[in-house]
Amino acid sequence: MADESTPRPSKVTSACLMAGAAAVLVLIQVVATLSDWGSLEVREQVESALGTAPVDVSVEVALRWLRVVLMVAGALSAAAIVLAIWTAKRHRGARIGLTVVAALETLAFAAAGLAGLLPALLGVLVIAFLWSREARAWFRPPAAAAAGGADPFGQTPPSARSTAPPATPGPDASRRPSPAAAPRDRVGVGVRPAEEGEEVPPASPRPYASGPGQALPTAPEQPPTPQPAPYGQQPGPYGQQPAAQQPAPYGQQPAPYGQPYGHAAQPLRPVGRPRPLVVAVAIAAGLSALVGGVFALNALVYLASPTEYARLIAEQPMIVEERMLEQVSMSATEFAQLLFWMSLALGTLALAGLGTALWTLSGQPVARIAFTAVTGLAIVVSALAFPFGLVFVAAEAACLVMVWRREVSAWFRSRRP
Repeated sequence: MADESTPRPSKVTSACLMAGAAAVLVLIQVVATLSDWGSLEVREQVESALGTAPVDVSVEVALRWLRVVLMVAGALSAAAIVLAIWTAKRHRGARIGLTVVAALETLAFAAAGLAGLLPALLGVLVIAFLWSREARAWFRPPAAAAAGGADPFGQTPPSARSTAPPATPGPDASRRPSPAAAPRDRVGVGVRPAEEGEEVPPASPRPYASGPGQALPTAPEQPPTPQPAPYGQQPGPYGQQPAAQQPAPYGQQPAPYGQPYGHAAQPLRPVGRPRPLVVAVAIAAGLSALVGGVFALNALVYLASPTEYARLIAEQPMIVEERMLEQVSMSATEFAQLLFWMSLALGTLALAGLGTALWTLSGQPVARIAFTAVTGLAIVVSALAFPFGLVFVAAEAACLVMVWRREVSAWFRSRRP
């Protein structure tokens, strides 16, 4: 169990950010649709959807049910925003509530078909992050950890394992007599029983083949033989070992071979960046540079000549055939201005994706969280451009999966000070 001072895991932060951002986008869309409820545009969209649907439902019934669905979606989105905030504050009940809301929205998006596939995958990713191993260890209550309860979803986290060092024998452990060496009076095994009134001498351990009552002389302790000093160094005082041969203090392990005493071996940090991280950064940086360059060029062409840009837009075959200007009730000049502002916004998003992708190479956990948030927003924007943005959605989802692989997470943890 992590104590109150344990920092929030990065997966929990990413899950709360993704759930909150998606809920805000859904809530904005719901509010915008309900505010324009009853308009001719909404009615025409419902009629067009019913014309291709295999069900026989009137427009009035469909509008009534659609209004209920939108109100429920708005309530769930508002609840998801609040639950995401409290989940980030380590509220266990909020995490369960956010998981339920994410599961409901995942099922709803999955039932919508191919258009809701990406939001459904985002909901699955949120649930997986909320119930990852480090998230469970962070949310586990103190009472469960004190009782020694194991994690029902996996192994016991490293923080709950005992870190007590193994007991080491004392310096005089070898001098203690073993129980087998204790004297025993055994009648009939070479030991005369004591007569009545005779004083029995105290028993003492004797080495093998020593007679009773005889004590072997103890050899005097010889001082340690001084080792010769290395070539080019002065020998130390008599009776003192050289500095390089001083024994390690009691309770400490000697240093490994080739290292001086008093310096413990430090674990080596992995210096190389994991391959999945490098591949994800390369893909994200390449896509961001490509998309940002296209939108920057589009904005520059508009700034160079807005009138000529509007004329080129109005003459595009797709716009003429689909009658897009008539559908959006805008002139060519207004549509050109809209494209200019969209180019600025999407170019800024591409620039943020490029910056956060390169930032993750520094190994800072906040950089990976920022990259996850920007990439999640890019997935939502790319999904709105279906089917043209499907390739970008697949690439961005692959980048998210690669930056959260196990070896990448271990590398980020090793980079912490």
